[in-house]
Amino acid sequence: TDIELVVYERGGLSSDTLQAINSIGSDDIVLDWLRDNNQEDWSSNNENVRAIPRKRPTDGKLRVVFIFGEHGRELVTTEVGEYFIKLLSEASVETLLPIFDNDRLFVDSVLKALDDTVVHIVPCENKSARRIVETEDGPGPRTVKLLDEEVVSKYPSNICQRPNVRGVDPNRNWPLYWNVKPTDYQLEQEYGGPAALSEPETRLLFRVYDSVEPLAVVNVHSGMHGMFTPPDYSPIMLNTAASLAEVKLQSQLNQRWMDGKCTVGAGGHAVGYVAYGTHNDFVHTGFGVPSAETWEIAGNWFASYKNCMETYNPIEKDELKEYVRNWTGMALEHITHLHQGLIPGIRSPADKFSEEVASLPEPNTCGLTESHVNAMRGLSDLALGRGDKLERSSFVANAMASTPTLIMPTLQEEEDWDEEDSAPSTEMGDHVSGAKQARTAGGSSEGKPSINVSNGVPSTTSVVEDLKKKVMISRTASSSYSFMLGSYSIMIFGITFVTVSYLVYRRFGFRASGRRVGRLPR
Repeated sequence: TDIELVVYERGGLSSDTLQAINSIGSDDIVLDWLRDNNQEDWSSNNENVRAIPRKRPTDGKLRVVFIFGEHGRELVTTEVGEYFIKLLSEASVETLLPIFDNDRLFVDSVLKALDDTVVHIVPCENKSARRIVETEDGPGPRTVKLLDEEVVSKYPSNICQRPNVRGVDPNRNWPLYWNVKPTDYQLEQEYGGPAALSEPETRLLFRVYDSVEPLAVVNVHSGMHGMFTPPDYSPIMLNTAASLAEVKLQSQLNQRWMDGKCTVGAGGHAVGYVAYGTHNDFVHTGFGVPSAETWEIAGNWFASYKNCMETYNPIEKDELKEYVRNWTGMALEHITHLHQGLIPGIRSPADKFSEEVASLPEPNTCGLTESHVNAMRGLSDLALGRGDKLERSSFVANAMASTPTLIMPTLQEEEDWDEEDSAPSTEMGDHVSGAKQARTAGGSSEGKPSINVSNGVPSTTSVVEDLKKKVMISRTASSSYSFMLGSYSIMIFGITFVTVSYLVYRRFGFRASGRRVGRLPR
């Protein structure tokens, strides 16, 4: 096989590559599921979507899957994966203490958790892309395969290869919202394939999840610093006890291991764009995995988009060593959190916070609304015994039920809007036609996803118009390099630039004129 699966149990690697791959069955498992499920249901995420029944292993062990190297150019992820395998295979007090600053309490908690944990690791999911990345650039323009045709790439170097050798992004090839395209869709980077689960990478992982029945999955990427929870298809985070506990714990890990560098929150908000057909959204919905996290472990937004080595990977040797050590430590601590039942639904009740989670500070998190904050506070009150139990339980239930929803416009919907905008205005107004009124009011045109906004979010008409403006900004910017967070990053950069300029002026301008450097005289 072209894809490796490494299985770790306490005491070392419990299975070699061939045995691990053979133990998870063949592609017939995938084909049977595809025959039994209507892809149109999954692409629209309608009421017919049903999670795959879980067999629930009876040995009592925690099962965790780590995925590395889903995109070829994200080389640092496989470095972390390989080091993680080595660390696990030699895990002991003697080996871990020197790496983690002789923190005996941390090391003991890690070893205790590993005693009850099976870790499945895919060290390099997208090997065909990795081979392209490691191939020297040839003379002349670089070409890539798109829809079975060879075309000139916008990226001049093989190092920038993201999708597999067939031009398919494995992280857009999953059934949930498959083939739904965001308004800033890039064919070369985000092609979801001829059909859902068409690629060897996604089929392997499907077989792993069907066989392993993991309680937690971590999909490791690079391109920025971040830790995300589902969904990727919406900017608003899921409002569940598990998701709320996860962002609290992610914020704690972020402070300890990354000095607060990471953006934390809903994938569709924190990364700066929504995505459809993604791995984590299907793993969470389709397989019912309670914890499905995306980690973005490195990134340089100030590098040119054509310089993919620096954009997605640490360059200096010491910096790479630090990243590998810190993210490996974070992975080990994440396992201890899972083992201790700190994420609801994993070795703990699905609808409750533990006292430890309740005692953590409220995080600065992307994708939270007032409903999320209220639910988080109510769950914390219940865990810490504050207030009346029945009243607090009702408060949490109402907060979760009142969570607003915002389904972003798709590329096809935007084209529909453009056509409608060119038509004569009606008595309903110049900006929103009757068709758009029906679609934004919570209905759906021919079964397509609709924009649905409620509970304190601005009116649907204003939301649609605002999104259209942002779409135009996004599409204009997509023809040249822009920061991942688009207009927000530009604003932050501008403020930072003005502030730095002012400080430089104070330091050097005042000194040159003989005035005192420091606080200005009153």
